[in-house]
Amino acid sequence: MFKKGKVCDIDILNNHLLLQYSDRLSAFDKYVCDVPNKGKILAMTSRWWLERTQHIIPNHFICQDNNLMIVKKCDPILLEIVVRGYITGNSATSLWTHYSKGVRKYCGIAFPDGLIKNQKLSEPVVTPTTKSDDHDQLISPSEIIDSNILTFNEWQYIKEKALELYNFGVQLAQQRGLILVDTKYEFGKTSNGQIILIDELHTCDSSRYWELESYLRLHGQGMEPEKLDKDIVRDKLIKNEEISNELIETLSKTYKQFFNRLTNNNLVVILSGSEKDDWHTENIKQFLDQSKLKYNSHIFSAHKNTKELLDLLDYYNNSDMNIVFVTVAGRSNALSGVVACNTHFPVIACPPFKDKMDMMVNIQSTLQMPSNVPVMIILEPCNVVAAINRIMFH
Repeated sequence: MFKKGKVCDIDILNNHLLLQYSDRLSAFDKYVCDVPNKGKILAMTSRWWLERTQHIIPNHFICQDNNLMIVKKCDPILLEIVVRGYITGNSATSLWTHYSKGVRKYCGIAFPDGLIKNQKLSEPVVTPTTKSDDHDQLISPSEIIDSNILTFNEWQYIKEKALELYNFGVQLAQQRGLILVDTKYEFGKTSNGQIILIDELHTCDSSRYWELESYLRLHGQGMEPEKLDKDIVRDKLIKNEEISNELIETLSKTYKQFFNRLTNNNLVVILSGSEKDDWHTENIKQFLDQSKLKYNSHIFSAHKNTKELLDLLDYYNNSDMNIVFVTVAGRSNALSGVVACNTHFPVIACPPFKDKMDMMVNIQSTLQMPSNVPVMIILEPCNVVAAINRIMFH
């Protein structure tokens, strides 16, 4: 191994580097715990952003699989370029940490009196720090240039590209109902002197994300917004509270939910018991189309195609998608129960009743599920899709 980092291990592959994103989580410059699947999610998230920002600046990405990423080898510039859109944070280098102690000039930028925690700044600011294996230190642009870390033109280029990357991320995150609060970028130089973007990009480790709705609702009351990053752990450490297994599990789920939400990696799978139910399935599809939700539709009888149904469920259970199953079956509704006890994803039953008499006669087979077979029953297709939106996006 060439280098073992706080969360990422690096090996040399000829003219490339192999990055192995681990499940290790660090906070305040020290290892805290392992978070299941964190490395894989970070690699996938970073790839997703790197592939979508090459129009702004070239980057080091070549390919990615699971928690591994192969990248171009270059000479890293020993700076972390932090872009902040809000005054917040609880680390030693955070803007709010210094501002709350009376500091009004930070990384060479003057800030006015009267700002409150989590307030949106009038415009994003670029606040660099040194890059160190121990403790990063704040540094101003003039100090960067005077120390010959970068030339004036190189600094201007990096500052401009960092702001473009941040503004692009802000816009896309807002479309997902999220706030990209602040983030850090790292840059390097290729063998021919070209400055490119390196390291991870806009992940929950390198960035702060808040729920937009919770910020709008809670900030005016002086309350903290809902967070989707490792501040969940930082907040506990500051209070000297234990990092419990339950908290680690919550963080693991948060990272996965963030990725699915960011990438719109959601899928509705409609399972109907018969072609005779197509009229009802089409109603559900119309509302899914209106909500721009992706879906697949299959016809399997739980009685007649049991093995094929279980094989299909096994396929979806092993995917990286965030799935909600919708079952369409009436009369002796075995379909909903078979699906619910053979998947870890939510199952909504929407039986195809033609009229009230049909519903009164056949509803019982859907209502009467065995214990530990969780099936949600919703009769109206419009309400099915409304529920799916809440499950997937809230």
